[in-house]
Amino acid sequence: MNKLSMAKISILVSITLFSILAAAIIIILNFNNRTGGDASEEERICIGLIMNGKADDRSWGQSHYESLARVAGEMGAELVYREEVPEDEHCDDVIDELVNSAGCKVVIADSYGYGEQIKAAAERYPDVYFLHAAGSESGHNIGSFFGRMYQFRYLSGIIAGNQTKTNKIGYVAAFPIDEVNRGINAFTLGVRSVNPEAEVYVSFCGSWTDDEAAGESAETLIGEYGIDTLTLHCDSLAPHRAADSRGVWSIGYNYDNSELFPDTYLTACVWDWDSYYREQIQSCVTGKFRGEHKWLGIESGIMELVDPGRNGIASPGYSEPLEAAKARFESFGYDVFYGPVTDSEGIVRVPEGESMSDAAMLGSFDWYVEGVRVV
Repeated sequence: MNKLSMAKISILVSITLFSILAAAIIIILNFNNRTGGDASEEERICIGLIMNGKADDRSWGQSHYESLARVAGEMGAELVYREEVPEDEHCDDVIDELVNSAGCKVVIADSYGYGEQIKAAAERYPDVYFLHAAGSESGHNIGSFFGRMYQFRYLSGIIAGNQTKTNKIGYVAAFPIDEVNRGINAFTLGVRSVNPEAEVYVSFCGSWTDDEAAGESAETLIGEYGIDTLTLHCDSLAPHRAADSRGVWSIGYNYDNSELFPDTYLTACVWDWDSYYREQIQSCVTGKFRGEHKWLGIESGIMELVDPGRNGIASPGYSEPLEAAKARFESFGYDVFYGPVTDSEGIVRVPEGESMSDAAMLGSFDWYVEGVRVV
């Protein structure tokens, strides 16, 4: 074999070895990508969160922030959030900044009031995905979501109805919109399922986040109507503080604050968004996003009831009706607004044997069940 042939063989061997090495490197890189290896800055997805409250409010805002922080950490993503964003044209500026400056490819808004801005932004940025909590929009790059929290309102109502001694229960609410009215009615039906004599006194404070307004509503209910148990549908802790200072039992919403009020905090209807956000953001990353309006029930795992027996202050007797109602919800054989349901004027709104439709619950809940007193 001459020197020229030997040289050719050497070159071929070198090329072959280089090709094998290059293929091995590609396999390793692909493996790292599949198993969660560090993403490059170019590949790292940025998630934007727009809140009407604060990330540390121990309420609605914090429930979203903490879930997204956990999910972003799992995925190696970046979370950028903006607090106390007005529900008006200023929201447009925040969205533009998140998309154009921060480079967010997924933008999430946590309040119903952002609906028009989110819808317009989805049209303005067709390559960005938008998720709207408590909204109703859907499209190729926009989806909305909420949970059937009214089921857990009913369960917490069972605890309140069992707890009250005066048969007067207070409810501090933000606004008389469908979502809030649905919760008031479900809670009252739960109360009266175990205590038909009890009444629920509702005070609208006119804000999701104003501590002063929510506190005043709570003080009015306690001082003027003699309630001994209180719940709320707003993002303020002021009603809990008022209840705690006056020796009134309270039931929370959005976030577990039992450690702050160990002597008066009975339970809470809380959110755990991790599974939803994990699924939706992954679908955005993989190009499998489907813009839908999702109304998730008890089976989804995004809602929980804080254990009322954890600190021993809940009156005995709630456990059996509570577990029975929960089992009915989980079996899909029963829901809160199954007839007969009568309103506060004595009119049958849902006849026996019928069920209130989702459309009616979502869009035309402008009445209250028997036992509700708006003050």
